[in-house]
Parts: sequence; C-alpha cells; structure tokens
Amino acid sequence: MAIISTGTKTLDALFDGGLKTKVVTLLFGIPNLGKTWFCFQMAAMCTRPVKVGGLGKKVLYIDTEGFFFTEDTIERFKNYFKKRWPDCDVNKIEVMQVEDIFRLGDLWGIEFEIIQEDKRVTTVAKFPTDRQKKIAAGKSKKVKHSEKLRDWLERSPIWKKLESKDYGLVIIDSLTIPIKSEIPTSTQNFPARTSLLQILLGACYPLARRLDLAILITNHVTRNPMNPGYHLGLGNPWGGQNVVYYVKHLFGLYSALKDERQKYGPGGERLRRFHRYRYPGLDPDIKTVLLAKDRGYVDLIGQGARPAS
Repeated sequence: MAIISTGTKTLDALFDGGLKTKVVTLLFGIPNLGKTWFCFQMAAMCTRPVKVGGLGKKVLYIDTEGFFFTEDTIERFKNYFKKRWPDCDVNKIEVMQVEDIFRLGDLWGIEFEIIQEDKRVTTVAKFPTDRQKKIAAGKSKKVKHSEKLRDWLERSPIWKKLESKDYGLVIIDSLTIPIKSEIPTSTQNFPARTSLLQILLGACYPLARRLDLAILITNHVTRNPMNPGYHLGLGNPWGGQNVVYYVKHLFGLYSALKDERQKYGPGGERLRRFHRYRYPGLDPDIKTVLLAKDRGYVDLIGQGARPAS
C-alpha cells in the first residue's frame, strides 16, 4: 500500500497521510464547493516524485460532468498546479469524459439496462463476454443472457487500460450525476439508484486492490429538507447507508462556519471544512483549510489566520 499526499499538512493529518492505494475514498458535499479542485489537486500530487509525497504515476480522471470540464478548463487547472508544483507532470493526467451511466458501466464491462414500468424504474446489470456482444451486435439486439464469470473484471476495458500499473490514481467525478440523470427522483426509484451504486462501488474495490490503485470518488449530499443541517450543506452522502456500508474512507466537504469566515476577514468565503466522516481506527474529525485562488487547497497558520505561504 502506497500513499499520495494531499499537498497540505492539515489534510494529510486528516487523511492519515493522504489517499491510500488499494482503497476507495469518497468525498461528498453540495455542488460548487470545491470537490473538483480537490480531485485535480490529488491528480497533480500523484504525478509528483515519491520523495515529495507523490507516486510519479499517471492518473485516469473520469469526468461525468462534461459541461464543466471543457478543454480550456482542463488546461487552466493544469497550469495552476504546474505553477504551484513545478515537479508535477500534468501530461500524466488523462481526462476521460463519460457522459452517462451506460458508458460508465461499459468501462467496467457491465451492461446496464434501465426499465421504466409505470412510475417505477428498475435496473438490470449484465456482464457479457466479447463473444456475446458480437452476437448481439450482429443481430442488432441487446445481450439476452449473461453470466458473471470469475474473470469478468479482467476482461473489462478499464482493467486492460490500467493493468500495466503505470497509473496510480483513478478519479470518478462524480458518481451522482450519471445516475441522477437517468433515474428520476422519487421514493419508488430509490432501490434502482441503490442497485447501480452498489454494483459500481463493488466493482471499484477489486480494481483498487488488485492493481494497487487509489480510487477517489466524489458524490453529492442527500437532498433532505427535513434534515436540520440541509440548508447549511450538511447531511449524509447521496445514496445513504448503502454508501456507508461500501466505503470505509469517507469524507465530507463543507463551507466554513460563520465565525471562522468573519475571523479570517477578506477571502473568508473561501475557507472550507473537511470532515473525516468515517475512517478505520480513527475518530471523526474536522479540519479547516483555504481554497486559494489559482492554487487549490492550502494550510492555514492557526485557526482563522492568514494562509501559509
């Protein structure tokens, strides 16, 4: 097991050194708070030399929110972190844009079917072999039968891409959007959403373990206006207890408290709190850092003091 530093002492302490390989880590929070900033910061750190906390390896960044990650945006992020850390190799960050849950499933060798039955949606997952796909394609029909064979993951496109072990980190930003966009929000559809989450999270773990990868996934907060903290951006990760069952390294991202922002002064709106929600052997904890303009997350000198140089 290797560790990728976050690039800040504060977050390294919270993450027990940084992101671990062979482990799936999930970061959740409300939209537009800085999850993507953290993802790209980790991507840049992964490409840095081992002596400064990186792995010196490639990164596969799977972007499911393509409306945000334009070519200009990708280059802008690369320039930010290349300026901050000249020894990072941003050319090793490969951004793959996956626009829906079907193509995301294809990467893992899973064929998803979403079936609308009156007001209820159900999902079916199949694990077809290449031969089954060819037969179905020849008849212009969907795969009818599929067995989940022992080597199904090794036959997937993502395994074939990563098996050389040139990659040290895989990022999925985010897992929420492709599922939400295909399955409408309603109580009777929760089981269908949960099924997709379970299958995808369950597929990430063996990939991380067998190929010695760190996998970082972003997720939204469950929308529940009955939760007292909902309007403050607080709450549970989208997917509820099913996510908690699957993910042992779980972190939340929140805005700083009002008194923290006021104490900091100008720029206080860029303070962020990272909450260690769940981590084996460690208690929950919260640390405050600054999302610095054009630099990413940086340490603070003391609580509410000016940012570290």
